[in-house]
Amino acid sequence: MEVELLSLKEIEGVQSPHDGQLKHAADQRAEAFKFVEDPEELAAFIGGEVVKLGRGEDWGVRKEVFPEVFIYFLFERGDEELPPSLRVLFGGGKVREIPGEDLKILAVACLNHMLRFIRRKKPSSGLPPICFRV
Repeated sequence: MEVELLSLKEIEGVQSPHDGQLKHAADQRAEAFKFVEDPEELAAFIGGEVVKLGRGEDWGVRKEVFPEVFIYFLFERGDEELPPSLRVLFGGGKVREIPGEDLKILAVACLNHMLRFIRRKKPSSGLPPICFRV
């Protein structure tokens, strides 16, 4: 599936503070996503769908937040040398019409809702503390 995916920096320009804020939020939550056993169930929980983009992700979820405005969550489990990684990218024909701050807020809200899913599936399985702050 060939899709043009953009970071907030590409949407807003290099001066974007929202890109760094979103990356920080994703990094804080990445460890929790190791507990996702069924990405399709997670995608359904947030009203999205699983996608495989071939960008090194173990799994990806796409969520349409407005017509022709999509958020992509791409997760890599990592290994003994690299920690888990969670990337958040944007796509769709109208994605540039939404301010970067709004896209960041929507993405973090989706990430927090995904943490609620993880917490419900694994209520006391050594989850990272971030799972209990949302």
